[in-house]
Amino acid sequence: MGSSPYSRVVSRPNWERKSKQSTKFGRYFGKFEAKRFSLGLIGFCSLILLTFFSVSKIFNSSTPLLENKEAVGLIESAPNGRIEEIIQNLSSQLEDIGTKNEVERNNFRNMEEISVLKESDSTQSDITTQKQQTENNVNLEIDSANKQDIIISKEEDNTMLDNDVSLENNLTIESNSSNKQSIVISATGEEIEVESTEIKSTLTCDENSKDEGFPYARPAICEMTGEITISPISSLITLISSPDQGYEEKKIRPYARKDDNLLPKVKEITIKPVFRESEVMQCTITHEVPAVIFSVSGYTGNFFHDMADVLIPLFLTSYQFNSEVQFFVTNYDQKWIQKYQPILGGLSRYNIVNLDRDKNLHCIKHAFLGLFRDRDLIIHPHPTRNPKSYNMLDFKKFLRQVYALKMSAPIFVGEQLHKRPRMLIISRKGTRKILNLRGLVRVSKELGFDVVVSEAGGNVKRYAQLVNSCDVMLAVHGAGLTNQIFLPPKAVVIQVVPWGKMDWMATNFYGQPAIEMDLKYLEYNIKEDESSLIKRYPRDHVVFKDPYSFHLQGWETLSSVIMSQNVKLNLRRFRETLINALDLLQE
Repeated sequence: MGSSPYSRVVSRPNWERKSKQSTKFGRYFGKFEAKRFSLGLIGFCSLILLTFFSVSKIFNSSTPLLENKEAVGLIESAPNGRIEEIIQNLSSQLEDIGTKNEVERNNFRNMEEISVLKESDSTQSDITTQKQQTENNVNLEIDSANKQDIIISKEEDNTMLDNDVSLENNLTIESNSSNKQSIVISATGEEIEVESTEIKSTLTCDENSKDEGFPYARPAICEMTGEITISPISSLITLISSPDQGYEEKKIRPYARKDDNLLPKVKEITIKPVFRESEVMQCTITHEVPAVIFSVSGYTGNFFHDMADVLIPLFLTSYQFNSEVQFFVTNYDQKWIQKYQPILGGLSRYNIVNLDRDKNLHCIKHAFLGLFRDRDLIIHPHPTRNPKSYNMLDFKKFLRQVYALKMSAPIFVGEQLHKRPRMLIISRKGTRKILNLRGLVRVSKELGFDVVVSEAGGNVKRYAQLVNSCDVMLAVHGAGLTNQIFLPPKAVVIQVVPWGKMDWMATNFYGQPAIEMDLKYLEYNIKEDESSLIKRYPRDHVVFKDPYSFHLQGWETLSSVIMSQNVKLNLRRFRETLINALDLLQE
């Protein structure tokens, strides 16, 4: 028979035999100690169980733990070696039950602290229903790892909020319909603002405002806020909105003069509201500052129109942003941009975007298509077009800064011995020339003026500094008089008004603006025999009998006749105007 572990006879070792003999006394003594130890454990566990069930009844919570009698019986009937194992199992059950009861207590506490949704009655009804459902199901086991904690950050733009928020989440969401913000209220009562997923956009266009005296002084302009995309290559602006806002597609020519003759010259820009982000291509450049979109076409190239139709309206629209504004220019003209770079650079610290050639897709939050404007060389307060109440003195102050104009006041005649008041005579090469200019210079010097004759134009900064150094400026009606914007306050402006019922144009284009710029204004209206028209037409011609009829025939007729004349001043009569200028410098 082969040998195997099971067939082999093995004798007991000496230490085992000794141990067996020594247990006789232990068996006798252990009977008493085991019983005493078991009774102690039973009493201790019973005390814990009684305490636990007394507390748990407060929360009306059913527990899967055995009743007290069953636990005691289980311990009494257990073998001596398994008592500790049974106690450990009971302790583990107590811990699980304690955790569940803690969750349930938190849920009851949160039910009292949670704020209901305030946006609508229907939302309140949803929350009430959720509370009832939670009360009915409060004894259900809760997966605390998956349902209890929700963390919502202020800075997460793409946070998605479920309208069916359960009370287990310990949160409610309050939607404010007036400002479209969401507020999360935690179980501790802390309010957390969350960006709403609702579309926030505005589009306001002023296309029908009227100024009865100046119908061209109310050009169309649109202001928009929200998710705006500018596509220069397609002359398109898209604005993400919602259908209920009712925005319609707009086509605007962003030149600050309402004139049908400008239509072929000024590029049209389209504003297109869209309802889905998928309809908008991805941006290549994002701007954090507002945008102003305008044209430098139209009548630009003439200093009067450069100021009245572009630069003053641009100041009125963008000065409020303290240079934190991005310009987009259509009908882009590099020479024009370069000519007025000090003004453009003073209004915006960013490089101009050429809307005619730029191929990027620009994203913006706030934009103006077009420019606000007022009457020619005038800025008046207006609730929407000029909410900051800027005026021409503000514009002149701005020009003093960008062109470094030093003189802040004219000379006071007689205050400084041997110092003469300086007078600038603006000469012209085309029409409306002063034919006896030399005689005018001679008479002016005889009266005590230091005379400078210069044609307007060229480098704007140099000419601005020349004008600013003078106490009196004299010119025949025309764009040259626009340079009065560079004169120091209280200086004198003399306008020579040609023949042909030009008084309305003279007063409104240059006379009234001079007054609003805090200048002293004088006007000299020539007579028939001082006009070169006397050599072109007989005295009984309509140009002398009814010159206003030329105004009614339109600009081309007016320009070809009335505006084409030259003047030969009656120096004896004009001498009185020069004396009046000296008197004004003594006030």
